Amino acid sequence: MDFHIGKKTLTRKSAPYLVAEIGLNHNADLEIGKRTIAKAKESGAHAVKFQTYRTDEFIDNANPDVKFLYDIFKQYELTETHHKEFQKTAHDLGLDFFSTPLCESAVDLLCELNVPVLKIASGDIVNLPLLNKSIHSGKPLIVSTGAALPEEVTRAISLFKKTGVEVCLLHCVSMYPTPLNKVNLQSIPFYLDTTDYVVGFSDHSDGTLASSLACGLGAVVFEKHFTLDRNLDGPDHGISMDPTMFTKLSEDLKLSFEMGGEYGKKTHPEETGGWFYGRRSLYKKGNSVLSLRPALHTKDKNVLDSWELERVGDPSRVQEGPIRLAPNSK
Repeated sequence: MDFHIGKKTLTRKSAPYLVAEIGLNHNADLEIGKRTIAKAKESGAHAVKFQTYRTDEFIDNANPDVKFLYDIFKQYELTETHHKEFQKTAHDLGLDFFSTPLCESAVDLLCELNVPVLKIASGDIVNLPLLNKSIHSGKPLIVSTGAALPEEVTRAISLFKKTGVEVCLLHCVSMYPTPLNKVNLQSIPFYLDTTDYVVGFSDHSDGTLASSLACGLGAVVFEKHFTLDRNLDGPDHGISMDPTMFTKLSEDLKLSFEMGGEYGKKTHPEETGGWFYGRRSLYKKGNSVLSLRPALHTKDKNVLDSWELERVGDPSRVQEGPIRLAPNSK
């Protein structure tokens, strides 16, 4: 199943599509947000993603155990004006703009803005009301699977299949940062083998290695936290990539995709040009038939190559040197 982001069509063979997850790193400041979007474009992003919510609609402010969480999200809550300004900035730069709705009213706002896709956060792959609302929007869904149990992912996929919604499934590990020995990239070929979705990787590890390897395993959509400056105040700046790091990620993904090449065994002309020195023809040396370099058969079709032992016949009747076809041989 292909995946559509606006006019773009992503297949399992598409070049990497890189999303700069700005999330809360705008600091609810229009200028910081716009500058971050611009730097994401300079750093190789194809899209920028934010988080859309009304804090009171997805966190219980009466529960003291999550008061700190409520306060963080309340501080960085974006207005409709923020969304429109950030969307315009992104579009003016040629970037796709979309967001993660964390409550049902957020889906309505994002639909009013006509975003091309909705991103479902890992924690909401088990949130049936929000999934139903998002599916009902008719938008394609990018769905992260971090921290979800296998049966929870299977349950969500069953819902997606039943409703016919277009899905891109992201492998994800909800650890910040994710230790490299826990990235578990084999989930990517697993999703490719067990679904017909375009598959991606929401990468919370340090550096570019995990994403580069994920590209080689078949991931197409990549999401990475992005910030203007890792030293800015805010909950996610320190776990995000700055422009220099993100640029390297973009470059490494391009190289990884190119390194993947074509499915099957591809032989380059530059390789076959070395056959004369690297392969062997059959030679008569004393009483023995030997495979020796150079491969004279690559320049003289009458010389036997090293696979043609059965054509030698009686070695005693063969002349010393490169073994040639008998004049009447076919």
